[in-house]
Amino acid sequence: MKQDSKIGLALAGGGARGGAHIGVLQVLHENHISINLIAGTSAGAIIGAMYAATLDPEWVEKRYMEYMESDEFRAVGIHHVRKGKDGNDSFLEQLGKFVKDKLVITVALSRKGVIERSKLAATIEYLLPVRDFSELKIPLKVIVSDLNRAEAVVISSGDLIAAVTLSSAVPGFVAPLAEDGRLLVDGGVVSPLPINTLLDSEMDITIAVDIARRKLDTLEEYNLIELMSRVDQVTSVKLSDELSRKADVLIEPDVGGAHWSEFSRIDEFIKNGRKSAQRALPLLKREIEERERWSYHFRRWIKSRI
Repeated sequence: MKQDSKIGLALAGGGARGGAHIGVLQVLHENHISINLIAGTSAGAIIGAMYAATLDPEWVEKRYMEYMESDEFRAVGIHHVRKGKDGNDSFLEQLGKFVKDKLVITVALSRKGVIERSKLAATIEYLLPVRDFSELKIPLKVIVSDLNRAEAVVISSGDLIAAVTLSSAVPGFVAPLAEDGRLLVDGGVVSPLPINTLLDSEMDITIAVDIARRKLDTLEEYNLIELMSRVDQVTSVKLSDELSRKADVLIEPDVGGAHWSEFSRIDEFIKNGRKSAQRALPLLKREIEERERWSYHFRRWIKSRI
């Protein structure tokens, strides 16, 4: 279809659930809907960077599936993480599956992360065919969280590997980066769905792909760690809900209550991403048609003069 409108795409964080982004990109590509800017958080930054580097969602899927069988994936150690009660993904809960009681506390107090950042960087290098933002075919904005200033840091130039690595550095699993008074970690802490970054750009249409885990089991018997994890989950979901309302078109793949480490379900997530994008296509095409009308641009011109 004819498209002159500038479209921005916000890809949320969510670990393995980010596979749904691949399915969404495939449907958009098949329907000749061009993306002019991608804003990505964590898993969204990874998939967004892979697509921005190639504009080929089939290559993205192929490379991602190859990664699942690679030494780089095994080196990171995510395959050791298992979904526990309530899908708990807190640092202490996961670490507690390998060690016991007091040792957990000792390790938690003496270490800043379980996974070396260099191993995560090797993963990003494996997945991406380019190393610098300047090599991308379309602009990409990568979201990182600053824990000291409680704000999102948007990176859009320079070292692409370093930026995507930081955006994917899950607190507790990967040590933060202390730099210039900032403490930088996974972008999902501050901006799980980076729609605000698109609103700050000159886009005609914004699309948000929300992969937040919303199916939560009822808490009945629980411990302190499970309670703390539930608080984090509810906060993240509520923030994602608020952010998603700002998009012109919202795409919500069915990811159920999937834990961020469930990489064995990638095929399912990709398929559900495709389904959700297909459902959103009629609305998206109407939005594009509306933006193509001269009356829309005239109204925008009038508003700019008021």
